[in-house]
Amino acid sequence: MFLRALDTIHVSSVSSDNITTGEIFGIDDLAGKSLIERGLAIEVDGAPTTKSKPAAAPESEAPETAEPAQQPPIANKAGANPRTKAE
Repeated sequence: MFLRALDTIHVSSVSSDNITTGEIFGIDDLAGKSLIERGLAIEVDGAPTTKSKPAAAPESEAPETAEPAQQPPIANKAGANPRTKAE
């Protein structure tokens, strides 16, 4: 049986990792019915579809410069800026 997780759960017979909310997974009928009764999953029809990876954002072409870009200043807890001190 195939189920869709309604919450993050851990089922060691399925995977050593956690099953995240919305993930579809296969499990035996007895364990699946237990998860459904406890409100942790719902049954879905058919085999799970593979999760599609988000499309990569097109990289903008930045002109190459001879100097590296300056990093923004980072303040420590006391408010001092260590990048403005003598290096």
